[in-house]
Amino acid sequence: MQTTSSVLSLLAEPQWLALVLITFWLLGAALLARIAGWSSLARQFAAPEVPEGQGFRFVSGSLGSPHWPIKYRNCLRVVVSSKGLYISPMFLFKFRSPALLLPWHSIESVQEKQMFATRTVTFRFRDQWSALSLSGSIGQLARSARDRALDQNAP
Repeated sequence: MQTTSSVLSLLAEPQWLALVLITFWLLGAALLARIAGWSSLARQFAAPEVPEGQGFRFVSGSLGSPHWPIKYRNCLRVVVSSKGLYISPMFLFKFRSPALLLPWHSIESVQEKQMFATRTVTFRFRDQWSALSLSGSIGQLARSARDRALDQNAP
């Protein structure tokens, strides 16, 4: 009983409460990144820098298994470039989720779905179980850029 009241009194102090909240936030971000497959993609597609291209902030999307994706609502930065698709979460969600540059040739398949008023484009990668879905016009723009890049590199 004495120990419980000691812990609660420590947590009542602002610096300890802030430390506990930050720790839980970082652990949660790391767990979600792991479930989404971010670390697996980062081993193969880590982005050394932001490429030149058409950039967008506060993009919604999801990453992970098609059956159980982790949703990133309005917290992704996406750049559609000639090299590929650059994706990075906002600062608050970046822990254990480094920026990715997904080359167009690494995308194995693309699938579009219409759900009510929102069109979603899902990209599946070679040798990866994780899939990336982008909502709205940005997904369609990325699909068009991929198609153009593959057409230019076709024999």
